[in-house]
Amino acid sequence: MIYENGRFPHFRMEDGEFDDADEHDRHAYHVLARLRSTGELIASARLAPAELLAPSKVMALDEPGATRLLSKERLRRTDVLEGARWVVHPHHRRQNIGQLLVVASNVLAQRLGRSLIWVLAGTVAGQDAILRHFGFWEASPDSHPMPEVGDMVKLLACRPEQLLGNHPRLAAQVAPAVLDELTRIRLGRESSPVA
Repeated sequence: MIYENGRFPHFRMEDGEFDDADEHDRHAYHVLARLRSTGELIASARLAPAELLAPSKVMALDEPGATRLLSKERLRRTDVLEGARWVVHPHHRRQNIGQLLVVASNVLAQRLGRSLIWVLAGTVAGQDAILRHFGFWEASPDSHPMPEVGDMVKLLACRPEQLLGNHPRLAAQVAPAVLDELTRIRLGRESSPVA
């Protein structure tokens, strides 16, 4: 999905396989959407406790904006889930799957007791506009180049209780699946997910 027919060529390995390995994966919760009929993966998001990410991509690219955001919202990094890899397969876009992914991610954040989700959203293909439409706000006026994904990114944030309050029907629709999967995860020290 992320390779997207060569748009992001560095995700294709020399042997023709695809990989998107990242040191943040082991600290993260992965929200996945699959087709019921085939099990094909059609969308994903990764959310990780911000304090476990060294370095946090948000802090690395926009530390002043992130620091201002935490101060304004009277939060600490331990209150934040950092979102990344919010992707819907090109053949399944414009079918509300992205909205369900955003709502499911906020159900996860609320269940984990996190008060904020922040994400570096791409501006070239309009990911930032989509997230704003669903309830995220621009948390910093600055844009930053992210050449590894061929995009300019902006820091966006949302409060899960507010976003879910604005989408109660969708929250009720996705919450059972999210909560069912969470019961399968054993939480280790510092609320970090482990298999």
